[in-house]
Amino acid sequence: MKQRARSEFPENELWDLTALYKDREDFLNAMEKTLEDISLFSRNHQHLQTVDEFTAALMELEQIYIAISHISAYAFMPQTTDYGEEEFAQLAAAGGEFMTKARVALSFFDTALMSAELSVLDELEKNPQFSSAIRQAKLQKKHALTPEVEKALANLREVFGAPHDIYTKMRAGDYAMESFEVDGKTYENGFVLYENFYQNHDNAEVREKAFRSFSEGLRKHQHAAAAAYLAQVKSEKLVADMRGYDSVFDYLLAGQEVDRQLFDRQIDLIMNDFGPVAQKYLKHVAKVNGLEKMTFADWKLDLDSALNPEVSIDDAYDLVMKACAPLTEEYTREITRYQEERWVDFAANTGKESGGYANDPYRVHPYILMSWTGRMSDVYTLIHEIGHAGQFIFSDNHQSYFNAHMSTYFVEAPSTLNELLLSDYLENQLDDPRQKRFALAHRLTDTYFHNFITHLLEAAFQRRVYTLIEEGKTFGAEQLNAIMKEVLSQFWGDAIDIDDDAALTWMRQSHYYMGLYSYTYSAGLVISTAGYLNIKNNPNGAKQWLDLLKSGGSQTPLDSALIIGADISTDKPLRDTIAFLDETVEQIMAYSALLGQS
Repeated sequence: MKQRARSEFPENELWDLTALYKDREDFLNAMEKTLEDISLFSRNHQHLQTVDEFTAALMELEQIYIAISHISAYAFMPQTTDYGEEEFAQLAAAGGEFMTKARVALSFFDTALMSAELSVLDELEKNPQFSSAIRQAKLQKKHALTPEVEKALANLREVFGAPHDIYTKMRAGDYAMESFEVDGKTYENGFVLYENFYQNHDNAEVREKAFRSFSEGLRKHQHAAAAAYLAQVKSEKLVADMRGYDSVFDYLLAGQEVDRQLFDRQIDLIMNDFGPVAQKYLKHVAKVNGLEKMTFADWKLDLDSALNPEVSIDDAYDLVMKACAPLTEEYTREITRYQEERWVDFAANTGKESGGYANDPYRVHPYILMSWTGRMSDVYTLIHEIGHAGQFIFSDNHQSYFNAHMSTYFVEAPSTLNELLLSDYLENQLDDPRQKRFALAHRLTDTYFHNFITHLLEAAFQRRVYTLIEEGKTFGAEQLNAIMKEVLSQFWGDAIDIDDDAALTWMRQSHYYMGLYSYTYSAGLVISTAGYLNIKNNPNGAKQWLDLLKSGGSQTPLDSALIIGADISTDKPLRDTIAFLDETVEQIMAYSALLGQS
């Protein structure tokens, strides 16, 4: 499969950003006007003390924040479609400069809110429109710095973001992978090609050579990547210390409104209790596929690759709508527009960000980036991002801007629930044991393995790295490789041969530059599993799920999860999820027995 230039893809495979701004000039004008609005806001609200004064300021500030959300999306998204396009780089640079100016100019308000009398904050919190903003202000109150220092930190936003920017540009443009040859055929390689196509290829030699080519491309940049990551974690530790947090972990978890105990529990239970389940499944995959041993080049291998169908973008639309039908007509009515309005950028072009994401310019419509290669795994990526899109729509429609954004702790729940619905739909639409096994296997590999393993192992790796920084130590590429190799070996045991190429896995994701984000994929999947089982077993389950989506960030994660009956103050939802996965593996193995492959 050869990657093409972006200009070679048809318009219907590219997103349409005109719902945000009709052209570049419109965008530049919006930035200019918003900066004027911010300047006026600053002049009018420098001396905030009373509830009424803060209320008036918050109402005005919400409109500014909405404009900023639109500008940020339009500046950021084009570059992720092609890091080699200079025009997109200019948009991103202009957006970055705007965001710095806006944050610096508005930093006085954040300081004023955090410094307000507690009685004032208590009164403001009674207004449901502001609940999330005031909760956050109370949490940050004891960690607030002087106005001058807060303004200086706002000015340093681009500097603090530089390691992430360096990494994403390296990954998109510099991680060149050499072509490889199998049976006289030459295969080009790259991030998108490897992760979307080769890593679960049915030809073992293709998988192996692609992985070695991919790993060698990473290895050439390991020292630069390690330097960028060290700069990231050091800056986070610096700010944590400045603000008086007990640790960098407490600082990074504060915004999620959860504590260290939930973070550690997520990692420890999955590493210790789910690891054996995952090992059991991979050993079964190896046996069915006739592998004497499984290397890291094989771990994404399909259980039955012969059944992995090619899927068109139109076919995927049909699958998404049918799979989401249990969420009621209210839900499907909102997402049905995604293809006609071109929310999704499907093109698998050169220079594009690998993976996928969804963006939420408040009350416009969501945007989704992915790279379509025509495989069932792409449908899972699409329905995952549509899950985010649905949450954005329902939260935006039912909450103020301040309350629209879910806590990072369970922001991945809406997306992973949709993946579970897709697997459920496929299993119930298929007739014979082999087809049913195929659907259940994809429940594991496309949903749980990605979110419950890949990202969880990132989190276990991160915990080791941040602990080093907490202890006043440092690291380079060799130490990061050693840590990742140990984490992978601990989880996979004797199910996979973990070698030095596998150790380079820490270079494959940008999540390390997003604080303690990686573990939230598994945390969100615990919530979505609880929601899925609730939908299957409770006549009101779908309504309760939509109520959760509509709640946005108006409540704490613990209170929000209770909407669907999940008490995450205990380990029960997580243990229930692991039990559900163990049952899924046993079902798969039972189907294999019926097929004579036990």
